[in-house]
Amino acid sequence: MHTKEKILMEGMDLFATLGYNGTSMTKIADRVGLQKSSLYAHYSSKEELFMDVTTKIAADYVHFVKSTFENDGQTTEEKFHLSFQAHVKDLANHDSSIEFYNRFSSYPPKGFENSILELLRNSEEQARAVFKEKIEKAQEAGDITDEISPEEAAHAFYGLLDGLSYETSYYNIDIIERHGEFMWKVFWRGVKA
Repeated sequence: MHTKEKILMEGMDLFATLGYNGTSMTKIADRVGLQKSSLYAHYSSKEELFMDVTTKIAADYVHFVKSTFENDGQTTEEKFHLSFQAHVKDLANHDSSIEFYNRFSSYPPKGFENSILELLRNSEEQARAVFKEKIEKAQEAGDITDEISPEEAAHAFYGLLDGLSYETSYYNIDIIERHGEFMWKVFWRGVKA
């Protein structure tokens, strides 16, 4: 792993666990194994690093969403179910990116409210666009009802995932997976043709 990548990962972990104000460049440098002055060769400020972490999380999420549909040879239901299960497993892993997202989408640091929310909204819109495209194709194939629009179905699908993301703060993986299956059954029953 390159130094800049390691800085991003350690920064993400510290921001997620300690918050923005609780994280210092010194703590990040210590975690990475750098002198603080060497850290500044990569990032001129904590603000710049924080925004890079947020940008990375947003981009990684869109890439993840696209990758969950790269499963050929399955029925439409299987494709959507596999995508949903991949999201549930990802959420249940409690990794730093999920903790970061949950913390800062709800409570962005003062002065970052607009930039953070814009980045996160943009990634969510891109994710919903992927869902919408897949739903449109499934409707054309006659697998998903056309009684609801692709946009409505995409928002519902995304809403399930968003709701589950908050359960990661309260429940263990078994409960999250069980709740996910309950949600999936109701969702699929509502959208299937």
